[in-house]
Amino acid sequence: MHVGYATGFQHQSGPDLNDAEFLKQDLDMTLLAEELGFDSVWVTEHHFSNYSISPAPLQTLAYLAGKLKRAWLGTQVIVLPWHDPVRVAEQALWLDNITGGRLLLGFGRGLGKMEYEGLRVDINQTRQLFREHAELIIRALDAGVIEGGEITKQPRRELRPRPFKSFEGRIFGSAGSPESVRTVAELGIGVLIINPEPRSNLGVDFDTYEQVWADVQQGRHRPAPLLSGTIFVDESSERAKLLSAQYHRVNFKAAVHNYGMAEDDFGTSKGNEFYRRMKVDPAKLEEMADNMGKAMPAGTPREVLDQLHEINSSIGLQGFFPHFHFGGMPRDIAVSNMTLFANQCLREVKSWAADPSFGAVPTLEAA
Repeated sequence: MHVGYATGFQHQSGPDLNDAEFLKQDLDMTLLAEELGFDSVWVTEHHFSNYSISPAPLQTLAYLAGKLKRAWLGTQVIVLPWHDPVRVAEQALWLDNITGGRLLLGFGRGLGKMEYEGLRVDINQTRQLFREHAELIIRALDAGVIEGGEITKQPRRELRPRPFKSFEGRIFGSAGSPESVRTVAELGIGVLIINPEPRSNLGVDFDTYEQVWADVQQGRHRPAPLLSGTIFVDESSERAKLLSAQYHRVNFKAAVHNYGMAEDDFGTSKGNEFYRRMKVDPAKLEEMADNMGKAMPAGTPREVLDQLHEINSSIGLQGFFPHFHFGGMPRDIAVSNMTLFANQCLREVKSWAADPSFGAVPTLEAA
């Protein structure tokens, strides 16, 4: 199995640490991840808050590409409605060329009203924009030419640099609702599951995904899913679960604020009706934060391995990339969390059988 490392750039550490120093420390952890043996690094996208100071994932990966020697470089995710599809395609092709084909692309459509408004994008067009931009970009990454779109009306242009190699099996879509699952299958890309609640099939309707894939993709190999999620590992089971609950509680509250989940109009925009069920009653915020904090994977290395094995047994992952620093966790505890996982869990998880849709990292010399 492929095992990567998920960044978060979640600056909930308080005012004593400025943004510049915080970002340097998070980037240093990313470089350490490769030294410890993780196969890839993944960068998220968020805007306008300390929930995640990561507004430009491809720019961050370009910086990391100059520092990392072998790791795959992934986005979890680029929120396509917020971007010009030409620029995403160009930047992806450029980064893939200079890294010898090491780019993994995760696409999503975003949910935060605050972010949509700040970027001057109509949240009621989220589904239509995601679908159109994804179609334009996926075709462009294959053909080296971009054109079309009902909204975009993109004139035909050749993209340079030209594609380095096929992106087949290297593109994934976040699928948190039944309609998103259907769209991801119709686009012919894999499923990327991000920081899910621990529930049946991690909340993804795989039956629909597999059925739509079979109907639409006509014999193409279906990529196995990828999973990104927070975990906490410690030699003491009691300490791990106590601290995990503490930091997940902070993380949950930050997510509620970022996505506006306690606001009256949450889940009312067109295309986001499914998420109405996730609306948070402000009077129950503390209780919900406590419950979330106790539910995420945490424990001794053996306990965490057992939890991950149970998840993998139910959905058949090809890869997993944990996030070790969240909820205002002190840096030394985050590094200890990651290092302990690397030393006592990483080899075993890598040994699990999987069906990879991307293989060994190619080199420019071998291309």
